[in-house]
Amino acid sequence: MLDKINNNSVSKTYSKLFGSTFGHIAFASFFIAALSGVILAIPFNVNKPFNSIAEMLIANPAAEFIRSIHYWSAQFFLVFMALHIWDHLRKSTEKKVKNGVWFRLTISLLAVFFVMISGFILKGDADSIQAKRILSALLLEIPLIGKYISYSLLGSESSYQLVYVNHIATATIFIWLIIVEHVKLVWPNLRSTLYFLTFILIASFLFPTGLHNNLNPVMKGPWYFLGLQELFHYFSYPSIVIIFFTLIIFLTWRIPRLSEITAKYSKRFLFFVSILYMILIVIGYFFRGENWKFSLPWNNTYFTTFTSPVLTKFQNYFTSYDSDKKLKTILDQKEGCVYCHTNTKGLVSSHSPEAIGCTSCHLGNPFTIDKDLAHHGMVLIPGDLSNAGLTCGNTKCHPDIPDRVNNSIMTSMSGVVSVDKFVFDESDSLNKLYRVDEIGNSAADMHLKNLCASCHLSKKKKKYEPITQLSRGGGCAACHLNYSEKAKLDLNQFLTSKKLKGIVNDTLFHPELSLKVTNEHCFGCHSRSGRISTNYEGWHETHLNKEKVNSDSTHRILEDSRIFKFVADDVHHQKGLECIDCHNSYELMGDGEIYAHEEDQTKIQCKDCHFSSKAQTVTFDKMDYESQKIARLRGLDVKNRRYLVTAKDSIPLLNTYVDKDDSSFMIGKNSKKIFPLKPPKSICDIGKAHSTLTCNSCHTSWSPQCVGCHTEFKPDGKGINHLTGMKTDGRWIEASGIFFAEPPTLGIVKNRTKQGTELKVETFIPGMILTVDKSKFTKKNDDIIFKRLFAPTVSHTVSSSGRGCKSCHNNPLAIGYGRGNLSYNISGGKGIWKFDREYADDENDGLPQDAWIGFLDPTKLGKSTRTNARSFNIEEQEKILTVGACLTCHKEDSNVMKRTLLNWNELLKIISDKCILPEWTK
Repeated sequence: MLDKINNNSVSKTYSKLFGSTFGHIAFASFFIAALSGVILAIPFNVNKPFNSIAEMLIANPAAEFIRSIHYWSAQFFLVFMALHIWDHLRKSTEKKVKNGVWFRLTISLLAVFFVMISGFILKGDADSIQAKRILSALLLEIPLIGKYISYSLLGSESSYQLVYVNHIATATIFIWLIIVEHVKLVWPNLRSTLYFLTFILIASFLFPTGLHNNLNPVMKGPWYFLGLQELFHYFSYPSIVIIFFTLIIFLTWRIPRLSEITAKYSKRFLFFVSILYMILIVIGYFFRGENWKFSLPWNNTYFTTFTSPVLTKFQNYFTSYDSDKKLKTILDQKEGCVYCHTNTKGLVSSHSPEAIGCTSCHLGNPFTIDKDLAHHGMVLIPGDLSNAGLTCGNTKCHPDIPDRVNNSIMTSMSGVVSVDKFVFDESDSLNKLYRVDEIGNSAADMHLKNLCASCHLSKKKKKYEPITQLSRGGGCAACHLNYSEKAKLDLNQFLTSKKLKGIVNDTLFHPELSLKVTNEHCFGCHSRSGRISTNYEGWHETHLNKEKVNSDSTHRILEDSRIFKFVADDVHHQKGLECIDCHNSYELMGDGEIYAHEEDQTKIQCKDCHFSSKAQTVTFDKMDYESQKIARLRGLDVKNRRYLVTAKDSIPLLNTYVDKDDSSFMIGKNSKKIFPLKPPKSICDIGKAHSTLTCNSCHTSWSPQCVGCHTEFKPDGKGINHLTGMKTDGRWIEASGIFFAEPPTLGIVKNRTKQGTELKVETFIPGMILTVDKSKFTKKNDDIIFKRLFAPTVSHTVSSSGRGCKSCHNNPLAIGYGRGNLSYNISGGKGIWKFDREYADDENDGLPQDAWIGFLDPTKLGKSTRTNARSFNIEEQEKILTVGACLTCHKEDSNVMKRTLLNWNELLKIISDKCILPEWTK
């Protein structure tokens, strides 16, 4: 809406800026936008809008400058047109405009909105595609004619032809005609045009327009569209918003014909709506992130990753492009990085620069060949969970994975935190959900920060270096980063030249990012706590001093100086299987659910590979997308192959297959060796006596155990906060007791199944038999805690032979009594069990120092670090020891003992009078 330039008396009533009314400025800006648009049409390719603009940014600075002029002149036009409308309403000059003209001026507001939004859509980037979809969905909400309007204005989703025609011709010509009718002039005032052309040129030079990189998951429309997007966030039905804005347009049209008092309140209402809409714009622009979630501006990746500092972007206008070099198209878009980085090697094909470029991992600005601009905002070590959503998890690579990993137990350490807080008496729940990176500063929290918190995936990787025994965290890189020898050599040369401040050449051999996940990747964290990695390879920790031993076949010195001795490695390790051969992506990266403990997230079970019944299988075409993708990358996608699936959640075991003879095999994911999968031995399935035993309860050959640990706070010491890497005043220390490598204790775990619940005999180790001295932390002299809790374990020390009968039924350690002599004595025709403990009773609870429960004492049953786990109760202890009594006379492999597996109760009815069983059997 523009004032009559030839009417001086009216012109004087309007607000002015540099001698020009808002109407003059809007008309001049429109003219500059139209003229620059005509010039811009020359390099612009409507069939490939995104890439044609990308080429302008990278190789055609002049065209990009014209594009910036086109953009800023359009923004000036929109803003000053809105101010001019308000000027009209403020001065009540709308009553001087003829009804027909005012009606067409009101309708032209829709044309202005369309010409602005269509220009935004014609960028063809992720923001634009989303805006087009939203606008199309809005138009389709219009009853009866919505479909026709949507297609007439926007065309099909994949084509920009109709949008382009309507933008440069239909809408632009219509607006120009309305302006001419209103202003009575064809061209804008020369003075206004020249004045504001100067401002537009300055804005275009200092603030060049950019493009969405099509990788960032945060997508937004143009600033004036964000209020609508914000409204859609609050209203489930878009039609409500459409009706509201239709009423706004209708009210604007009717204002000149309303009574003075009604018009006054209507204008106030419009002013209020305008202010509210601007507030919504601010919220949408600054405080909305991915999926329109609330996000503070300094945490919003939309601002932290888009190209370079505002006041240096104009550098791109002065870069020289070698026309002999052809721009490469990567991930369907032009990228400037590979203009310079032409010889990067070492990456697998799926991650090579030719396949995914550089910015999909390292961010930066792909739309320039200026080094400083290209490298601004660059992520040097991608894959950390702080940036994984923009790097590995960008919209064109692995968009669903970062959230899964972030919720996984290897990131949250929820079980570690909940148990630690329970032990420190800071929580009464073992199943409360926690995140280690969100813990506070309590005694338990500082204990975790000092001693435990480095082993989580969200710990940042801060150095260029291969995975070692000392590696911790790193997000995606923790598992997928591999350095070849050539990459290590180039890295050393790079670091040396950088240290000497010499000329730093590009590192040609890039470390590999692949599915080659080795045992070394697991070792850093899993050689701690339950020590699964070391157990699996047969190594048991000792208290030996490294000065007194050498690394050989019997001892091993780790990089952190701990000394291990060889006991016996897992049978799967003996055969050549690696961790990754059993464990799958839904375990290691999480499945999207949040779990309280590690075993809850674990999917694989022994019976998935070792079974007697018919194999449960799936073919490739029936697999989920992720499994298919991994199978292809590993070369395991074979037509008509039958793959085994897990009993839990039916996850395909990609490196297994069942042949035509129904024999099952596993293929090493890294080694490519083929391993036959054997069914359980017949003894495992005989009768019902052992139906509650898990595979681990019999086949775990040894477990690492510790007795008599003491934890205390040293206020004078200096510790490390492993979450931040900063030093702490005071530190928690642990004094460990005696280490043992012996068969584990057994207990009961209650599992939920599809049929209900089941009780299973599982393996346990002392999770903690310890005292926690908090007195110097809390400054309360009596603040000392004693806990005796056993933890369920899967020690990864499987033996093919399994435990003997006596190692369970006649072994006090297995039952939970601790080490010592368990004897069965017959006196006066009565059988009595007796236990002579090896370790003295602990003054805190009266149990032997290494015990879990009291000997046949119903008042001293054991507690566990899990709410669904417990020690054997008295009835179960008596059953175990009754069979143990038989084993004092009968050999384990005797016929009579084999018969006990089939029907124990029937056998009791026919036993010899010479058999003296414990008193409780009568």
